[in-house]
Amino acid sequence: MTAIARDFGRRGQAGNGGLMRTSVVGLAAVDSTEETARAAARVCALTHGEPRCIESSVLWSLAVRNAVLTGSLDVRSGLPQLAPERRSWWQRQIASAEDGPPSSFTPNGYAVSAFQAAWASIHATAHLDGTQHIAAALQEAVSIGNDTDTVAAIAGGLLGAAYGASRIPGNWVDQVHGWPGLRAGGLRELAMAMLTAA
Repeated sequence: MTAIARDFGRRGQAGNGGLMRTSVVGLAAVDSTEETARAAARVCALTHGEPRCIESSVLWSLAVRNAVLTGSLDVRSGLPQLAPERRSWWQRQIASAEDGPPSSFTPNGYAVSAFQAAWASIHATAHLDGTQHIAAALQEAVSIGNDTDTVAAIAGGLLGAAYGASRIPGNWVDQVHGWPGLRAGGLRELAMAMLTAA
């Protein structure tokens, strides 16, 4: 599967699905920047082997790790884990996300534009705090259009890491559901059981 994903990436396919899936990787090896980066690259490469997909996943996972440890929102924290020749390119992509309105990052099915859309949504609403920031940033992400569920999931992973589950608007939590018929409480118990087993 990894070889197929890598071949697909060589043909320039740089979708955002790997980035969407890897926020949680930032929690897998909180004690190691290097291991978090390696795990993010491996998880992303399962389906999205294009280098920009992998780099975006590494940066976002390391931002999640940093948010858990410090409470700060900083997508630049992972730049040292990228190849030196790629850092300035990513610095420009991040700066572009901070300079333009979130709505300029559409279409956003591409890993880099999804990264930028999510970060632009967080950055544009950073004057708010906690629950207000989460709500405003996710509403901004959804209002961009195009692949809104993915962009909001990417942004939500980082916001949740920075603020914690207790800051997510309660009426939103009440709407969470999953398979097989689980509601938010059951999903939380399942997540905790998985962490305990790991």
